[in-house]
Amino acid sequence: MTLHSSLSAVDSQNYLESLIMHGTKLGLHNIQQLMALNGNPHNHYPVVHVAGTNGKGSVLSFLNAILRKAGYSTGCFTSPHLIKVNERFLVDDEHITNDELYEYLNIFKHTAENTSLSPTYFEMNTAIAFRCFAEHKVDIALVEVGMGGRFDSTNIVEPIACSITTIDYDHTLYLGETLEKIAFEKAGIIKENVPVVVGDVAAAPMRVIEAQAQRMKSVLYHLNEEYHVVPGGDALHPTISYQGQGFDIGDTPIGLAGVHQVYNAAVAITLASLIRSRFTGITPSVICEALKTVSWPGRLEQVMDTPPVIIDVAHNPAGCRALADTLPQCVTVFSVSSDKDAVGMIDILAPISYPLILTEYAGGRSLSLDKLESLAVHHSYQRSATLQEAIQKGLQFATPEKPLLITGSIYAVGEARRFLLSYANARSVVF
Repeated sequence: MTLHSSLSAVDSQNYLESLIMHGTKLGLHNIQQLMALNGNPHNHYPVVHVAGTNGKGSVLSFLNAILRKAGYSTGCFTSPHLIKVNERFLVDDEHITNDELYEYLNIFKHTAENTSLSPTYFEMNTAIAFRCFAEHKVDIALVEVGMGGRFDSTNIVEPIACSITTIDYDHTLYLGETLEKIAFEKAGIIKENVPVVVGDVAAAPMRVIEAQAQRMKSVLYHLNEEYHVVPGGDALHPTISYQGQGFDIGDTPIGLAGVHQVYNAAVAITLASLIRSRFTGITPSVICEALKTVSWPGRLEQVMDTPPVIIDVAHNPAGCRALADTLPQCVTVFSVSSDKDAVGMIDILAPISYPLILTEYAGGRSLSLDKLESLAVHHSYQRSATLQEAIQKGLQFATPEKPLLITGSIYAVGEARRFLLSYANARSVVF
C-alpha cells in the first residue's frame, strides 16, 4: 500500500489531539457514517468483541497470543495507550507506523469535513482501527470496548463471539451508579445468536446480562458452569488449570502476573474454544504454548530490577484489589484522574504501602495533589509535587522485598514509563 498524507505529520498529530476537546459522546451515529462512507471496512473480517470493567485488554492479549501461535494474522484494537497512540492499533503484534496512522486519519478527516461530522478522539481511533485491519487483510480482529458497550463506537461490529469480563464501579457518570446499570450498558454488545463468555461477575449484574442474552437468543458461558478454572503457582508467577468446551489444560504458566490474570486467561481460552471451528489451528498444545508468552504493558509489569519497579494501570477499586492481592507490601506512588474513586483506591492501597506517596500526573485530567491529600486524611502518606519527584523518592525506599509500585491511572503510568526510560534506563514497551 502506497501512503500519501495530505497533512504533515505534525498537523495530523495536532488534528487528532484536537479531537480530545470534543469530549466523550456515547452514540453510534458518527462511526456509522464514517464507516458507511468508506466501504464499511469493519465488515471485512471476523471480530471478537470484549467489554467489561477490568481485564478487557488482558483477555485480548491472551486471545491474540493464542491466535498468533496458531498461525493467524490478527488485528488488535485496545485503549488507551501508554506512550503513543500507535499502540492502540496492533497488526500481528506490531503497532502501526506513523505513515499508516496519518494516512487513515486523513481519510476520515476528509469524510468528517465533507459531511459536517464532529467525531470524538475515540471515534476517530475506532475508524482508523477498522480501516487498518481491512487494509492489512487480517484473519480476525480483536476489539476492546472503550466505555460501556451499548453506545460505544466499537459496537457497530457483528462479532462471531463476545465477552463481558467483569462488572464493577467505573465511569459511573456515564454508565450509572449501580452494578446493574453498568451491566446493562456493557450487555449492550450482545448480538443475536452470538455466544457470550462471562468472567467473574456477581449475581445481581449477572442477572442483567442473562436477561439481555435471553432477549438476543445468545448462549452464555459462565465461570464455574460451562468452563472451570483453578489458579496455581504464586501471585507473581501464576499457573492455570482449565476445563471446558472440549479443552482440558493442566497447570500451565501464564505470562502475566497476578491471580486475576488466571481468570482473564480462562475467558480467552473459552473464546478461543468458541471460534475454533473457523480457526482450526487452535489446539490445547497451541494454547499452552501461547499462554506462556503473553506480555501486556502496564499490567503488573516489572520495568526495572534494581531496585524492582512495577507499574500497573489500575484506575478503580477493583483494579487496586487485584494489586493488593498480589503485592503484600510495596512502596506506592499514587496519582489518579479527577473522575475516579480516589478514596476507595487509597483505602485499598494504603495498608500495603510503606510508604504511600501521593502526587499528581501532568495534564488537566489529574486530581490535584491538594484534593488528593484531603481524601487521604485517614491514612499515613508522603507527598511529592510531581510524579517525577515521587518516583525519585520512591526509588530511595524500594528494596527487593518492597518493590516500588506506580499506579492509579493509565495516564500516570504512561508518564512514569517515559520518565523511567530516560532517567533510569527502564525496559522499553513490548507487546
